[in-house]
Amino acid sequence: MSKITETPQNSMNSSVFKRRFFLFLTPGIGLKRWIFLSLLGAIWVSLGFALAFTSITEISMDFTSGVVNFGRKITLSGVVPLVWRGAFFALIGIFVFLLGAWQTYRALLSGATYANSGEGLIENLATRRIRRRGPRIVAIGGGVGQSTLLRGLKQYSENLTAIVTVADDGGSSGRLRDELGISPPGDARQCLIALADSEPVLEELFSFRFDTAGDLHGHSMGNLLLTALAHDGDLHDALQSAARILALKGKVVPSTRLPNIVLKANTSKGAVLTGESAIGKSGEKINQLWIEPEGATSNPAALSAIEESEIIIIGPGSLYTSVIPNFLIPEISKAVNSSKAKKIFVCNIATQIGETEGFSAQDHLETFQKFTSVTVTHFLTNNNPLPIDPSFKQDAVVPLNLENFNGKQISADLSDPIHLSHHDADKLAKAILREYQ
Repeated sequence: MSKITETPQNSMNSSVFKRRFFLFLTPGIGLKRWIFLSLLGAIWVSLGFALAFTSITEISMDFTSGVVNFGRKITLSGVVPLVWRGAFFALIGIFVFLLGAWQTYRALLSGATYANSGEGLIENLATRRIRRRGPRIVAIGGGVGQSTLLRGLKQYSENLTAIVTVADDGGSSGRLRDELGISPPGDARQCLIALADSEPVLEELFSFRFDTAGDLHGHSMGNLLLTALAHDGDLHDALQSAARILALKGKVVPSTRLPNIVLKANTSKGAVLTGESAIGKSGEKINQLWIEPEGATSNPAALSAIEESEIIIIGPGSLYTSVIPNFLIPEISKAVNSSKAKKIFVCNIATQIGETEGFSAQDHLETFQKFTSVTVTHFLTNNNPLPIDPSFKQDAVVPLNLENFNGKQISADLSDPIHLSHHDADKLAKAILREYQ
């Protein structure tokens, strides 16, 4: 008799089956309840038909008699004819069965389409359960830094809100703003892509940039689609529509719904700079920063998200042109200060040409507090500064002990080994969630 041995493949399959079985039994994956409801509906249908059938044929069986006796007690025996009671009971059962079957289908479909590459249906449902119960997080900023942050956080929570500035006046966003009067969609588009849980082709579509001659040159397809989705130039409405298209794991909201916000600055040399583009390239020390029109109102959706948040993350991103402008809207700063959530300022990994050349970690925090009067509770820096090629004209920000800071200083390895001046998305998300937990 040949001896049966367990191959590594069989062992792996057994391990996968056990893991999926126990994950299936885990409460909250949103599948077992609907399967049970479908079974309950099927039982009700059988009971209803049994009641109606026995009233017509007078068939007497022990099991049928038990079913009938049970049915009589709960279907108003002696008040309504048995056949009608059975039919009514069966109709209720059909409704319950169909409801359970439909919800089971939806749960299976969500697990099948959930972005968790390389995993099975049960693993995806379990991951979805974890993310749906994740902390309520608000990320305030803009640019590449904010989209990197969101890309990491969406692996752990779906309760994300990205609040973005609408003062951009350069590139494709600036041209659309000047020509069509829509709030600049550039920062919002990057956040949409970062939070997307859709087919890769849709993400590629939103990222595609025209490189041909003519009026479309330099325009991003995502910017054009957001412009087309905007009603009366309202970027907020466009973002809500785009969120449904991209199956977003979170929300993206502009800090204000006014379409013509302009960022202005005074420099140490007395120059008045108008627009994010001019300020970001000035290379001069900024003495004063403000937005016009004065007293711009905040987006109610942004205030609501801040009020409900458990964590508020400020940055990373261009300090003067992406992060601070959101807080120049007085209601945003007031809401953040009033919130009981942890307020974590994420310091940039590297300095930025024209904005923060020569800045230390201390300079980043002091500059933010100078222009916003927002009090942060945590300050997060990278403790693994990597040397950046001199051709980039950027320096790594070295973590130092802050002076006159009453909050908690956090330091962790946040460096992206490929893009040395950027954060690693997963490292950054884990550092923030460790502090939250």
